Amino acid sequence: MNKRKLHELDLFCRAGMGLEPIAPVVCRLLRELVGAEAASLFWMDERGMPAGFHHEDSPDSARDLFINEFERLFVGEHEINVHALARYTGSAMGKLLTADAAYFKSNTFNMLVRPSGHHHALDLRVELDGKPRLIVLLFRGERQPFRSGDAKVLALTEASLRRAVASPPDSGEWRSDGRRGYLIVSGDDSRIMLMGGDATAILRNVNLVGQGVRLDSPITLPPLFVRQACALAATEDRPVHRAMVVPTGRLQMVAEPLRAPAQPGAGSSVLVSLELHVPARLSKVEHVIAAGLSPLQQRIALVAAAGGSRQDSLNTLGLSNEALKKHLAVVYERFAVNGWEALSRAI
Repeated sequence: MNKRKLHELDLFCRAGMGLEPIAPVVCRLLRELVGAEAASLFWMDERGMPAGFHHEDSPDSARDLFINEFERLFVGEHEINVHALARYTGSAMGKLLTADAAYFKSNTFNMLVRPSGHHHALDLRVELDGKPRLIVLLFRGERQPFRSGDAKVLALTEASLRRAVASPPDSGEWRSDGRRGYLIVSGDDSRIMLMGGDATAILRNVNLVGQGVRLDSPITLPPLFVRQACALAATEDRPVHRAMVVPTGRLQMVAEPLRAPAQPGAGSSVLVSLELHVPARLSKVEHVIAAGLSPLQQRIALVAAAGGSRQDSLNTLGLSNEALKKHLAVVYERFAVNGWEALSRAI
């Protein structure tokens, strides 16, 4: 087991960014820790149904079925997938270690798992307040099944993952990652009249279930969340702002009524602007990890990066003044600074 990667996972999960914005990083670390070929995360709604997900290498055809046809094709007696795993009681992991023959005949396996190039799966359910909030799935090919030792390694990540699930999305600084797009939607919200910029790529990568985003054909109909914002913008005759947490960050959306020149005062269409943002704290954690510090020194540096005081690091980490001074000398040297305030600015 790689303790360094386990600690890195914990740093990302405790950094206050929530789960979805760090999903790609979490998947990579889980895959590397256990030695899987691919990893995926599925966050659940109040009904125990998948609300969104991040999968490292699933083809568009499989993702399209998952987000648009889940309840029709993948809910049933022999469909052992995120919905079934969320409903199980007892052990939180390893249901798929001993999957029976029915599983390999199921829609889940033949329409989702096998088309993604996988065969064996290892699962983990993460609960919060007694409710399933996250399902983790790791995958391998047919010739390399998971063993109980792999399950033990995955179990070590549960506390960190629960911490990320329990943390609301970062309320601190968010930055545009440069991806922007727009839609012009008809006044009755029924069709997309024009789409440009990165709109297609953005909509196809937010992985929101039940929103009507087609991944295997051109997007001609506005997704449900876009229609809802457009309807409100047209009804109230004002711009409507929405922010949705998605894999890799947050989707910022503005729906604004457009006026038809020949019909002053009439809302004939709605302009929808889309922009992806990432939490500024993500790059700070990456910066600290790259500095070559010990696990404790990394946590000290992240207190500074989050805007905390020197006293906060004493209170949070339970260090004496002498111990903190010793560790800070190393941290200051790594970041070429000579004090706490300078450290906060440097990270």
